[in-house]
Amino acid sequence: MKIDFIIVGAMKAGTSSLGFHLNNHPDVFLPKNELQFFNDDSKFDMGYNHYYSLFNPDGEKVLGEKTPTYSYQENVAERIYNYNPDIKLIWIFRNPVERAYSNYLHAVKNGSELLSFESAVKNESERIKTDIWKGYIERSIYIKQVERYLQWFKIEQMHFVVFEEFKDNPEKELKKVFNFLGVDSSKSFFKVEERNKTVMPRSTISLYYTRKFFGPKSFAFKVINKINTVGKESGYQKMSKRTRKELESRFIEHNEKLQDATGLDLDIWNMFK
Repeated sequence: MKIDFIIVGAMKAGTSSLGFHLNNHPDVFLPKNELQFFNDDSKFDMGYNHYYSLFNPDGEKVLGEKTPTYSYQENVAERIYNYNPDIKLIWIFRNPVERAYSNYLHAVKNGSELLSFESAVKNESERIKTDIWKGYIERSIYIKQVERYLQWFKIEQMHFVVFEEFKDNPEKELKKVFNFLGVDSSKSFFKVEERNKTVMPRSTISLYYTRKFFGPKSFAFKVINKINTVGKESGYQKMSKRTRKELESRFIEHNEKLQDATGLDLDIWNMFK
């Protein structure tokens, strides 16, 4: 068997929601979890039979998966091409400033970030040299990721979704995706997704150092994480207007190139001058 499509990115841009809704189509199957196969050497070295063992379809005609880190890591596009050069690729893009900040908050919540957002962005060029996952801004430069895949795949094999349009009219955008995958969109049913609200830790320092010394899967980390969030209301500090304005200006050129390459209308992001 061959996997028909992959949602390759981008992280914190709605890939989980997109996967949730695609899985509600009777002819489409995706594993609920990110498989991390093509970007994890230990898993990739286990071979395609291991990959297929991660799927358990029940008569669905079209099989796919979602792993948003696939778009970001350099060797993944070639690996996917060597696996199936005819595979279909789905992208979902979110306002890059919002995506970068959401990525940062995700890292803080998971105990892997100690700096403020402004400090993290200011020092990103140095931090990313030793830890690619500190590239909050870099991961929002979507054109670099698309161009990497265009070295191996045709643009016709790709479908692009804009998160804000998907959020405003999910059924319309899902129909486009179903048509791209070659399944009957009239057979789908829309189900409202339940989402967990973001609850930030009371103490980022205690969470960070517990993770650092004991690991994210340790009992100690789970306890500290629970203490940090139990009874705490959801919500997080908003990005400063100054930081937002600075970042918007940084993304203008990249977004214009993304429009040219994909044919998308990205005026919804309101960054173009």
